[in-house]
Amino acid sequence: MKKLLKEPLVHFMLLGALIFGYYYLTNDTEAPDSAVVIDDAEYDYLLSLWKNQWQREPNEDDIKAFLDQYIRREVFYKEALVMNLDHNDIIVKRRLAQKMEAVANDLNSMIKAPSEEALKAFYDSNQDLFKLPPNYTFQQVLFLKDEQNLSDRIESSKGALSRGEAIPKNRKRKLSLPNQWDNSSLTEISKAFGGDFAEALDSLPLNQWLGPVASGFGQHVIFISEKESARTAAFEDIKPYILKEYEFQTELETQEEVYQELLDKYGVKITSEKVPTSIKESFTNP
Repeated sequence: MKKLLKEPLVHFMLLGALIFGYYYLTNDTEAPDSAVVIDDAEYDYLLSLWKNQWQREPNEDDIKAFLDQYIRREVFYKEALVMNLDHNDIIVKRRLAQKMEAVANDLNSMIKAPSEEALKAFYDSNQDLFKLPPNYTFQQVLFLKDEQNLSDRIESSKGALSRGEAIPKNRKRKLSLPNQWDNSSLTEISKAFGGDFAEALDSLPLNQWLGPVASGFGQHVIFISEKESARTAAFEDIKPYILKEYEFQTELETQEEVYQELLDKYGVKITSEKVPTSIKESFTNP
């Protein structure tokens, strides 16, 4: 028994029992809404969640299991509220703040359903959001860095290609890299060859075999047949994307409006002397 009483775990359990005992002896607060109620609406909601997850109808064991899980969570939740365990809990605060933002987003979807005119106005005033990057159609012939007489090989091949000769067999799909690139965006080209290679294409004229242009693979001889500058996509072509962007932007605006209203409602008092005065004033109501 003496050895048992010296165990740290026993001390911890006894201390916990004392804390809970003291709480129940000194706290007369009644548990709010003591019964866990599962009405038709709650049951239908729990049932739909289960069916969405498992993609089938539940049997009696399944129903008992998800009800037991719900009741267990509700019982602990109610008791945690009675014991004020949610007070100053950063996880609880973050989750509730996220739910309030979701409420603001739902409010936005109800009161700001966009009309065709609103979408077009948004599109016109946010052209930069809908710009397509430059597009290139080109051929490339790769020369590896460690090839002998590299400069001579490049110049010789460039001359032969300029005379209309075909790309040599030993240069086709070298390192599995395609020779022909059709309507490739600057982003795609950057991913494949690197940013410096992609930027170099902009300065090269059309319909000439030119180079060498360096990439991470080696040196390239380039023939650009088409070059399409950056442009704004047509409204009808990207209307679904415009709608998503509009909803995203208006959600942010609604969140900010709700936040400012709540900020005015609750106010802010910064009493810490460590916070610079200018920052205090920016948060404090006039």
